[in-house]
Amino acid sequence: MQPHPDFADVELPRQFTLGAYHLTPLSPDFVDEDFEAVMASADVVTGIFGTWPEGLTRDSNLIDLAWHEREFIARRSFSWILRDGAGVYIGCFYLNPDIGTRGCAEAAMWLCDIPDRMDVAHTLKADLTTWMTQTVPSGIDVRWLTRPVLA
Repeated sequence: MQPHPDFADVELPRQFTLGAYHLTPLSPDFVDEDFEAVMASADVVTGIFGTWPEGLTRDSNLIDLAWHEREFIARRSFSWILRDGAGVYIGCFYLNPDIGTRGCAEAAMWLCDIPDRMDVAHTLKADLTTWMTQTVPSGIDVRWLTRPVLA
C-alpha cells in the first residue's frame, strides 16, 4: 500500500495533546470503547458520514478500526480518538487527503453527546485548525467537512 503522495515524507504524530485534549490513534485496541461511544451518540453523529452509524455492529466497527490503523501507518489517511483531560473518549478527528488528487485534504470531527458539546467542538476545531496549519505540509489546502458535524 503506497502512501498518499502529499504525505509520503511526513510523519504525523500518532499521539499528541492540544490544550486540555489528548489525541490517540484509532485502532482495533479500542473497539469496545469506540463502539460504545458511537452508538451512545448516534443521535448526534448520524449524517456526518452519510448514514453512518446505521447498521454498525461491533464486528463491522472492528474492521473499520483496523482499516483506520492500516491507513494511518501507510500515510494514506489519519484518524485519532479525542479524549478530554481525564482520558474520557469524547469523539474522533480525521484528516483525509483527497484520493487521486494532490494538494487537498478534508478534516472532520465528531463528538459524543457530552455536556457543552458545541463549546468543546468550537474549541477543538480552532485548536485543530492551528495544529494542521503547523503540521500539514505547506501547499495542502485542508477544508473542514461541511456536513452538520457541529450541529
